[in-house]
Formats: sequence, structure tokens, C-alpha cells
Amino acid sequence: MNSSMKVFEKFIEQIEKTKQRHQLYPGDDSVAVKSVINPKQVNKYLREHNLNITELINNRLLRERVIKGDDTLDVNYLERGVIASRSVCRININSAEGEEGFGTGFLIAPQILITNHHVLPNSGYAEKSFAEFNFERSIDGLPLPLKVFRLNPAKLFYTNEELDYSIIWVEDRSADGLNFLIENSYLKLNPSLGKTKEGNYVSIIQHPDGKMKKVALRQNEVTNLSMPKFIRYVTDTKSGSSGAPVFNDKWEVVALHHAGIPYYNKDGKILNLAGEIWDRSQGEVQVHWIENEGVRVSSIVYDITTVAVRSFPFLRDFFEPLTDIEEIRKSMGIKADELQIESYYPEKHDNDSKGRYYLNIKDMTRVTFNELHALLEGTHTTYHNYNPSKYVYHQVDLHPDGLLRSIYSNKLFTTEELILADKKVDIERQLKFIELEKSVDSIGRAAFDENVEKLEADFPYNCEHVVCQSWFKKQEPMRGDLHHLFACESNCNTFRNDYPYVDFPDYNPKPSSGDDKVIPACGNIEDGMFEPENNKGIVARAVLYFLLRYPGVIKVYQNKDIETLKNWALGQPVTLYEKHRNYQIFQMQGNRNPFIDFPDLVRTLIFNL
Repeated sequence: MNSSMKVFEKFIEQIEKTKQRHQLYPGDDSVAVKSVINPKQVNKYLREHNLNITELINNRLLRERVIKGDDTLDVNYLERGVIASRSVCRININSAEGEEGFGTGFLIAPQILITNHHVLPNSGYAEKSFAEFNFERSIDGLPLPLKVFRLNPAKLFYTNEELDYSIIWVEDRSADGLNFLIENSYLKLNPSLGKTKEGNYVSIIQHPDGKMKKVALRQNEVTNLSMPKFIRYVTDTKSGSSGAPVFNDKWEVVALHHAGIPYYNKDGKILNLAGEIWDRSQGEVQVHWIENEGVRVSSIVYDITTVAVRSFPFLRDFFEPLTDIEEIRKSMGIKADELQIESYYPEKHDNDSKGRYYLNIKDMTRVTFNELHALLEGTHTTYHNYNPSKYVYHQVDLHPDGLLRSIYSNKLFTTEELILADKKVDIERQLKFIELEKSVDSIGRAAFDENVEKLEADFPYNCEHVVCQSWFKKQEPMRGDLHHLFACESNCNTFRNDYPYVDFPDYNPKPSSGDDKVIPACGNIEDGMFEPENNKGIVARAVLYFLLRYPGVIKVYQNKDIETLKNWALGQPVTLYEKHRNYQIFQMQGNRNPFIDFPDLVRTLIFNL
């Protein structure tokens, strides 16, 4: 089988899969012609041209003009299309057996390429294939110099057969060393729904049959948006177009093109242009195509940000998830209640991850301090700087309702509130620093340095280190370790100061409701000690993690204090919120909090202080 036939076979296999979603054959109601008259468009036309409906009905010329719609676009449409086209490349498909043909792909982040699963189905294909940019003609009709880039599946390769897409890392320098990938633009994926409607037009930039880059601009109407994960449209494509971007009139990507939809007879057989049963020997040009199908961008981004990130956490830096549950439900066709739980905490996947994480520990009831410490230290593979707006508020510390709660007071915040509050803190620190800088000559360098050091304490972020920074001199990786960072309004942060936890015999805090109408309490302070108002079990498990991960780093807690922390942990069962945090942090920095995974561990583990 030659290379072009191999690509054609994959193309036909993908077409067959579309029958599971929607069968079409002559006489089927689903292919009935829809009305092309848009009432809103008619009304707008009447207002703009100062006409009434009678004049429109009686004037055939006017009627024809408005029914076809207004196809004019801003003149910059073409220039923007040229810019968008720079991200599109031809994929030269190779396997262990040799060259297999061509597909299309495009950049969706600085070094991340997307194409169809059936173009690059596994890392073996990606390792041997390569991306060819500039395979097109210049304005004078001459071929542009080809830029060939190797793919690096060892850095990133993720594929989803159902959604028929693969994402792959691309090397930043061309194979000949003369060009850089950054010279090509990339198409940022917008996960929101509503980027196109039925009756709107789309454009596709592609390499049909592996030939030079083409664009399909004419008669490309969106025909079907009823399927959760896919859209359908009428346009001209061929097998080499697999993996091409489908654009709306703003040059936003609305779909990843992946298959054509042919006419079928009642027995499910594909028909050719003569209305007879088609066979593969006739080739795709003889297929009676109805329309094409693409994978919704919203579905792809949802899969990247909920599944792919489990294996490749750095994808969070490039893709923003769709956060509205109802929008995700529409996009993916998942029941809202199931989606809400699964998207917040994927229990099955986390249990599988937990099993692999502790695989070499034979018995958690007999595990030693040193064994667990070695595991936590060895798997802590990614360190983060202390930046709560980037690493804590967005995902890690969210509660099931999508809000943040101050760890001590339970006061409610939105993510945006705390990010804005921290930005204000940054500005206040900068202004104070400028003021101090003006006085350095008068107060002296030592006093200046001391005052600068106090700036963070005087203007704290709305984030709490349950193991205070001053105890470990703000050193990394302790300072940015997400397992002991929690949202906390600055008032409570300042109130706690750097006092260690204690259980006061005469203090019985009543958990606050989180209702803004009730003045929230942070806790109680006596003799340089602090007892939280809320969530003592949660902070205790975080502190026990820290003592296990960084033995000997802090000298604040003695054996009697460890017993207090253990009692707090046993007094409050592990919450869904903690499981969510543990899962998210595991994805981001590589290690887990064993006191969340195994709550009874606090009874059996002997601490080495």
C-alpha cells in the first residue's frame, strides 16, 4: 500500500465513525433544506434602508438581496487571515514503515501543535514525522522557502481518539538551524461557546492532498450545531486537510476539521456522485459529500484542561478552562451534576494515581517516618515560587461552589476578589519602597534593609502559610510549597502573626457560617500562641505534611504539640475540599499529602523531630 493510500484509509475510517453520530441518506428528514431567511436580518435590513415589509415583498430585487444576506466584511479580514495562516503547517506523516502521506496541523501555543488523532495516532508516529511551515506560494506566485521543524513527543504527546485530536511539542529551531518557531504565530483557543451559529460561514486553511497551503472561503456554511462535541459545515476539503483549523469571520478557531460526511443509502453504504454504492477503488473524489465535520474547540480545551494536564501539568500555563458548568455541559453533553463533581474532584483517576504513588510502600500502617519523607522529597519534582494569584487562588484552593474561603474565618471570596486585593498589595509595597528609597541616605543602609524586609509583613497577601515563613527564613522550596498555602484575608493573616498553633482549654470556637452578615472571627491569641476559629483539622494535616517533608527545618513544635495537631486531624474528617487540593497539588508539584490520603496515618506514624 503506497503512502497516499494509507492516509486515505485513515480518512475513510474516520468517516465511518461519524455514522455513529448521524446517519444520512436520500429522503432522510435530517437533510431537508432549511429556510435561509433570517427574521432578524430582514428587520435590520428594513431599518437600515428605511423600507417597510410591503416594499420588500413586492420588490423582487430587494427580496433577493436581503435573503442571501450581507456577505461584506471589513477589508482587514484578508490581512488577519494571512496572519492566522502562519500558524498552519503541513505534517509529513512517517512511521516505522516509512512515509505515509500528509496532514494539516496548526500551533495553539508557542511550541504546541494540534492535529487529528488519525494523522498522528501515537508518539511513534510523532517521533518520526515533522511539521513543514511555509509550504505555500508568495504574492508573486513563487514557492516560499520551506521551514521544517522536528516534533518532540518526549516533551509532550497527548491524544484523544474520541475527539480525534493529538497535541505535540515542536522544537523551537528548524531542522537546518536557520529558522525559529517563534517566527510563526499561534492560534489561541477560546473555550467559550457561541463563536459561530448555524447559517454563519467558516473558512478553512489547509493542505488538501498534502499540496501547497490553500484556503476555503466560499460557500462554507455552518449546518449543524446540535451535537455536543462536534459541528458540521459545508466546505471544500480533502484527506490531507485533516487537522486544519476551522475559522469564524473573526479568524477565531471554532473547530478542528477531521472528517467529511457522505450521503448514505438506507443500508449505511456510502453513495457516489452517480447515486450508486461507492467503493474505495473509486477514490474520495467520487464520494457524494454532503458536508464536513469538525471537533469543537470548547470540547478540546475541556479535555486538555481536565485530562491532559494530569500527565502534563505545564499545559495550565497555556490553556484557560471553561469554568461555567452549564456551558461545559452543553459543549460535552455531560449531565450537570456528574460534571460538577467530576470536574472538581475526579475521584477514580485520583485513586488510581494514589495507588501508583504509594506502590512501593507495602503496609501504610507500618510505614516509617524516613520512608515517607524519602517518597515526598523524591517526588517533589516541580518547585513553585510564592505567587498565590498564579498558583493558589485559580484552582488549588477553590471549594466545590467555585469560591474561596479564608482558612481561619471561612469568609467567602471570589478568585477575582483576592487577585485584585493582592494586586493592590503589590502597588502599596511598591509605593512604600519608593518612599523608603528616598530616605536611604538619612536613615542609613541597615535601617533601609530592615524596613524593606518588613514590607511583606506590613502589607501581606491574602494567603496564609500555616507554617510561618519566618520559621524557615522564607527559603525555597518551603515558601512556595502549595500543600501549606491557603487563602486567608489579610486581617486574619496579620492577626495570626507568626504564632504557633495551640489548643486553649477555655476557648471553644464556634465554626462561622461564612455569611458576610456575620462578622467572622479568625481565632484566639494568648501569650504568643494562636488557636484558629475554623478548619483546625485541615491546617493540622498541612503542618504534619510540612514536618514530614522538611524534617528539622523548623524548631517550633515539640512532641506535645504534635499530639495536639494529631488530635485536631482526627477530630475533623478529611473533606472533599482537601482531596481536591491534594489532587491539584499532586498534578502541579508531584508529591502528595499522605495524611489526606490515609487519615489514620496520624495514629500510627512516629514523628522524628
